Amino acid sequence: MQQTHIDAEKRYELYRQESRLQAQSILPVKFKNTVKLSAIDQKALIQSKLWEESEFREVDWNWQLGHSVYRKRYPKRFELAIWHQNILCGLSLGRPSYAGSRLRLDFAERAPENCPIRGHVMQLTLLGAESYALSIGAEEVRIMHPLNERLVNYYNRLGYKYVEGSSNIDTVNERKPHYLYKLL
Repeated sequence: MQQTHIDAEKRYELYRQESRLQAQSILPVKFKNTVKLSAIDQKALIQSKLWEESEFREVDWNWQLGHSVYRKRYPKRFELAIWHQNILCGLSLGRPSYAGSRLRLDFAERAPENCPIRGHVMQLTLLGAESYALSIGAEEVRIMHPLNERLVNYYNRLGYKYVEGSSNIDTVNERKPHYLYKLL
């Protein structure tokens, strides 16, 4: 690993820590004493492995592998684990744009079962993402590739606007992603 990557990892880990503390401090009152926002660590990755066995899981994402790849490729990444007491309730990963003006949330998942804060995990994820975006000077948060219309409607209610992408190759031979965004 190059020294510049190591330096960026250290510098942005401080931003991640500070933004989690900031988000923790502004949690809604009902979550103040029960919810903890943390980095994605080994404990979180081990608990996320249990999600793979659930018949209620809506995505097929390997958090152990995905987090490992993200750590190596994106030292400026956003990462968040959401705990209710000792129960892992949510995980998310994202990264800033190259210019740093936007933070994209690429992966977010709620525990498929046994989630005491079901219905609130994404709100807490976005609280963490928006705190991180502000700490790195980003002006926009994007939720990339929402799974379905129900989620698009839910994110709309949280203040995010939908941008329809395309599945066809356009004139510059790229597919345009669909996402939601919010200006900070």
